[in-house]
This record gives sequence, structure tokens and C-alpha cells, in this order.
Amino acid sequence: MEFIGLDIGSQNIKLVQLKRIGEQYSIVALGLSPSPKNMESEAEADLLAQAEAIKKLVNVTKVSTPYVVSALPEDKVFTQIVEFPPMEEKEMESAIKWEAEQYIPIPLSEAVIDYQIIRSPQKIVIGGKTEVFLVAAPKSMIEKYSKVLQMAELKTIALETEMVALSRSLVLPGSGPTMIVDLGARATDISLVENNQIVLTRSLPSAGEAITRSLVAALGLKQTQAEEYKKAYGVDESKLEGKIREAVGPVLDIVIREINKVISFYQNKNKSAKVERVVLAGGTADLPQIVSLFAEKLGIEVEIGAPFERVQRGEEILAKLEKGTAPLYSVAFGLAMKTL
Repeated sequence: MEFIGLDIGSQNIKLVQLKRIGEQYSIVALGLSPSPKNMESEAEADLLAQAEAIKKLVNVTKVSTPYVVSALPEDKVFTQIVEFPPMEEKEMESAIKWEAEQYIPIPLSEAVIDYQIIRSPQKIVIGGKTEVFLVAAPKSMIEKYSKVLQMAELKTIALETEMVALSRSLVLPGSGPTMIVDLGARATDISLVENNQIVLTRSLPSAGEAITRSLVAALGLKQTQAEEYKKAYGVDESKLEGKIREAVGPVLDIVIREINKVISFYQNKNKSAKVERVVLAGGTADLPQIVSLFAEKLGIEVEIGAPFERVQRGEEILAKLEKGTAPLYSVAFGLAMKTL
């Protein structure tokens, strides 16, 4: 079945349609447009405006299917890695529901729960553990996203987390332990991917908008000016006598400290494992000199995510992309790569 990957962000809507060719992909359609309203709104008029923007993007990009896989915002989804003794599948389903009550801050009756087994012992042994990636989302949010997509005349196949999509688009099969850092507008989401599966996740309320606010406060700029300075100078110490770097440094230091905590926790728990690289995604990942800053502070390889690395055909579409916008498509690309 053909379908599109649709990432409804707080600032932009991103769309990708792919055709699989072995382990490579051909781009069928690609597009981006401003998000007129925030999906946190409950107002019918705002949801309709969002649906109309999606419908317009679908028409402009000339996608060939009404079917869609979309993503739920990571900071609104509850995820947890939990451990169980080895057990039968029916027992696991029951245990998951009981365990979910310990981690989900809303009643189970108001949540949709899913899980994926990360690793389990090949046979039942004393002390053996089965690790499970637990995901829960409020039913009300799922219903709202489904409603907006229906209003946009699309047929929802699946909704999944942004980090699951990113792990699919940014980590090549066979890669060693990899950290994904999604620097969005309102939140920074961190996940550690091992054997193409998420084994650790974190979410922080420090991201692009926090950087903009820090520039407004430190330099007395208007918000529009601060946005322009952020995009033009990033964390380049050589620009404006290093004042931009000095102003945004504390915000990024919070993110860097959390990354170090996650890496330390993972490597202490898995003595023989070593995180090989950090991949940056999201709109804020395009700030000038941010890669060198993260590499300097973390002491390991850091790179900007390349969601189109496995594209075999469709280069003429990619050539039309505005400079620096490729990382914005990472979630949508991962959604479009989903195997149904």
C-alpha cells in the first residue's frame, strides 16, 4: 500500500511520499508549509485551519494516495523502558497493563498503550530479563489528530512517536549505538538507538524557542530580530564578539548535560557498549557551528541527520529544497519508511 509520511510540527507541516527500491528509496512527493495553528488547540476553527493547510500541501505536492502515517509529539507521549522476567506472550500483555500504571500519569482508561520487545533471553533462565519499550498516548490526542487528518480528506493508517520515525530515518541498519537529538522548536527529544531499536528516551523543554528567548533577554532584541540572529550566527564565537554564543550557551548546555547523563547511564548499564555518534535533527540542528560545539562538549562524533541518504531516485526534487531544510524532513521521511 502506498502512503505518505506527515509530520505536523508546531511551526511547519512536512510531507514525504516514498517508493521503496530494495534498501533504497525513490522520492515520489515532498513538501513543507507553515503550520497555521498549534495542534494543542481544542478550538474547532483552529483544527479546521490546520486541516486546510494539510489539504493544500497534499494538493501542491501532488501525492498519489490518500493514506497517511503521522506522528504524535514526543513531549505529549509517555515512553518508558521496563524490564520483566521471561514470560509467555499472554502473560506479557497482562504485565504490561499493570506496569503501565506505575509510569503513566493518566488513567489507563484514558490512554492507548502499545509496546515493543527490545531484547529477551533466548530461553527462560534464572535472572534473565526481557526489556520492553512501552508507549502510551492520551486517547483524546489520538482522536484529535485522527479528526484533523480526516478533515484534510486523508485516511490514517497509523500514528507513531516522532522518535520511532527518527530512529528509522537517521540510523542506518547495522550501525552501532547511536544517540539521536531532535532539537525542535518547543522541546528537545533524546533517544538512544541500539540495533535499530530505541532503548532510552528523554524529553527536555529547552529548544529553539528557548534560544530565541535567551537572545531577546540578553541582547534586548525583538523576537523577529532574535530569530534572524539565531539562524544567521548560531553559536559562532567569531560573530558579534561572541555575544550570541554567550547568550545561547546556557540553553544548549542543559541539552548537552542531559545527553552526557543518558550516555553515561547507558554505558554503565552495558559495560561492553560504547555510543559511537550523536545525530542532530530538527530545525534548530541547522544553527551555524552547533555541530562543532556539541562535538567539543561531548567528545564524540556529532553530525547533522541525513534523512535522504538512502534516496536512489528523486534528486531533482531534492535539488529544489531550500538550503538547510533537509533535517526538517527527518520525521516525515521516517514515517514514510514505515513497513506496514
